[in-house]
Amino acid sequence: MNIGKAYSRASFISIFLAIVLLLALVDVAFYYGMNIIFSKLTISIKVGSAKSDLPGLMGKIVYMENLLRFYFIPVSTAIFLLFGLILWLYLKTFVQKLEAHTQPQKNRSKPDDEEQKAAERKKNELNQQRLFLHFLTVFQREGRLVDFLSENLDLYEDSQIGAAVRSIQENCKKTMAKYITLQPVLEQNEGENVTIESGFDPGSIKLTGNVSGEPPFKGVLRHRGWRVSKLDLPKLTDTGKLQAISPAEVEIQ
Repeated sequence: MNIGKAYSRASFISIFLAIVLLLALVDVAFYYGMNIIFSKLTISIKVGSAKSDLPGLMGKIVYMENLLRFYFIPVSTAIFLLFGLILWLYLKTFVQKLEAHTQPQKNRSKPDDEEQKAAERKKNELNQQRLFLHFLTVFQREGRLVDFLSENLDLYEDSQIGAAVRSIQENCKKTMAKYITLQPVLEQNEGENVTIESGFDPGSIKLTGNVSGEPPFKGVLRHRGWRVSKLDLPKLTDTGKLQAISPAEVEIQ
């Protein structure tokens, strides 16, 4: 809701009612006061004077009385209403200037906050993409993993593939051990019976098969799982641009 318009209507009604009430009090007080004064003055003149010009004097008194009665009320009403209108226009202008001064600050703060949040979201998304590509970059540089995954294995015999996999697996294992230390989630051997107590982490232990009721659960360990106990990845570059996973190599003849 527009504060300036709401205040304008409320202030106009309040000022109008105040002016009408004040005008009524002033006019009523003046009317009855002058009526008492003229009545006493007329009685005093009639009792204390016998001059021949008494009718003329009384006519002037009546004229003055009618003048004050019939002109004072309209004139005073116009003056009071004009004063109330001027006061209302002044207050309205003041409130509009105050609102115009404060509103842009509020409007500016919202876009600034939204732009900052959007910039942070974009930065986080870019960092996630860089981390993923950085992971591929490390394994490509050390173990040629991307080359192996991009190769068409249908062109090779199984023996050739086995020899290549052995070399790639060894290099990727060394790379992973260089930056990441892994430990099994569960220490038991695969195929052994295990008991999963209550309060287990669903992100670390996945239950399969006929899962019902409440823990503890008893079952056969099919995979021990892996968790990271140490992580020491190389520092990312400060640039925000996505880098190539592996540069092209050109031998100059």
